[in-house]
Amino acid sequence: MHDPAAAREDTVFDFGVTELAASFHADWVLYAEEEMDHVRNHLGTEGDPTRVVLLVEDLLRLRDSGLDDDEIALLRHATDPPLGGAPAIHGAARVWLDRLLAVAVPLARGRGASEASCTTYTPCGKDGSDAVSAGHRRLAPEVVRLVGLIEPRAEGHDPVDPVRRALVRCAEVVCAELAFRFLLHAMNGYASRMTPETYARLERVSAAFGHGPHVVDAIRYLVD
Repeated sequence: MHDPAAAREDTVFDFGVTELAASFHADWVLYAEEEMDHVRNHLGTEGDPTRVVLLVEDLLRLRDSGLDDDEIALLRHATDPPLGGAPAIHGAARVWLDRLLAVAVPLARGRGASEASCTTYTPCGKDGSDAVSAGHRRLAPEVVRLVGLIEPRAEGHDPVDPVRRALVRCAEVVCAELAFRFLLHAMNGYASRMTPETYARLERVSAAFGHGPHVVDAIRYLVD
C-alpha cells in the first residue's frame, strides 16, 4: 500500500494503474505491436522495482475487489487520454488486469522485488486494520464528496453517473487513495471545471495521501 510517510520519487507524479492506463495516447500503436508490448516499453526492465510494485498492488486490489467487471472498466476508461487511443476493456476488465499482472510481476521480480510484494498486499477499505488503512478510510468520505463535484463540460467516453458510482464504490470498498487517483483522471476526462476552493481541497487530500506535488497539479488548468 502507498504509505503517506514514504516519500518516493515514484509518487511525485501519477503512479500505479492510473499512470499506466493514461499512457495509452493515440500514438502508442506507432511504437508497439500490441497493448502488452506498450506496457513493457513503458515500464522498462531496469531500475528500482518500487514503481512496478505500486502498479502490481493496484492491479491486485482491483482484481480481488468486490467491484464488478463493469465498474472496473468504468474506472479504467476514466483514465483514457482526452484524444482517445486506449484499448477498450468493457466486458473483459478482469482479463485485462490478469494480462497486466502477467507482464508486470516478472518485470518487478526481475528488478529485485520480493515474491510477497508481488502477490500480497495490506487490505484497505473496510477490511484494513493497520494505521495506513485507517488513514485511508478516514479520507474516504471526503473523496466521495469530491466525486459529487464532477461536472462534465466535455463529452467523456462513458456517461458520468455510472462513473461517479464506480468511483464511490472504489473509495468505500477498495481503497480511497486509489479512487482519488481515478477521480483526478475523471475530472480531466470530463473537463470538469472547479473553483480555487475545490482545487485546494484536492491538494489537501492528495497531501494527506502522501502524494508528490505534481499528482494534482496536472489538472490545475481546470480551475476557473
